[in-house]
Amino acid sequence: MPNAAARRCLAAALLSACLFSAPSRADLHFHWQNDFDTATQTMVRDWLSESFAALEAHVGALPLPVHVHIHRKAPAAEPVPWAQTRRGNPQGVDFYIDPRFSLQAFRNDWTAAHEFSHLLLPYLGSRHAWFAEGFASFMQYQVMQTKGVLSAAEAERRYRNHIARAQRNYRRHNISFIEAAPQLRAEGRYPTMYWGGAVYFRRVDAALRDHGRSLQGVLSEYLQCCRRNHDELEPLIDTLDTLAGCPVFRQEYVRMRHTQGFPKDVPR
Repeated sequence: MPNAAARRCLAAALLSACLFSAPSRADLHFHWQNDFDTATQTMVRDWLSESFAALEAHVGALPLPVHVHIHRKAPAAEPVPWAQTRRGNPQGVDFYIDPRFSLQAFRNDWTAAHEFSHLLLPYLGSRHAWFAEGFASFMQYQVMQTKGVLSAAEAERRYRNHIARAQRNYRRHNISFIEAAPQLRAEGRYPTMYWGGAVYFRRVDAALRDHGRSLQGVLSEYLQCCRRNHDELEPLIDTLDTLAGCPVFRQEYVRMRHTQGFPKDVPR
């Protein structure tokens, strides 16, 4: 693996090169994997189009087409019992839905905001699932605020509740969270891994705000210049730090990698 100086040089070179190529706006393409009547198709289009528009309103246009594949999964206890991103070419999301739920129930559901947020960053591989899922978990409530279905106070309450529950369920206090994350994933302890990862991005956002920046702002710049499909976490962190103008992403990553136990959330 390249040393830190080499990674920074690489990130700076990539940044200067890609600043000259403006991305084209993403298109949302629908694929119906089961038979859905016209009313259901209209409802699903409205729901996903609104969610996607909220994401782009929050951070900017994605420089790639997004293909959504709609599957029927009913009966279910919630509007979207399952979803997952597609990381091939083209990229997109599979949504498994129960169309018996109302449009408002779909609008209030967090799944579309979570899955679309994944596409803001390249695929980093299962080894770094804590980073990818933590990012999407953090972003889902940011996007829902932009969409207007969640207040800032309610979003913060949900963050605190999820993180507190994840911390209570965490058992590996003698190693760092990053070391424990693959074990959590292997054991199916996904919420603990997701919300521990979300703490990283809450800390990054708070630290950026201390420097007069925000995660939202850095992501907007990243989409304009540097969104590419690669699977290396270290160069991504260096690129984000270059855009931020301060080594916040690296500092919080090193802190999480070397601190034992569950990561400490930002102060109230």
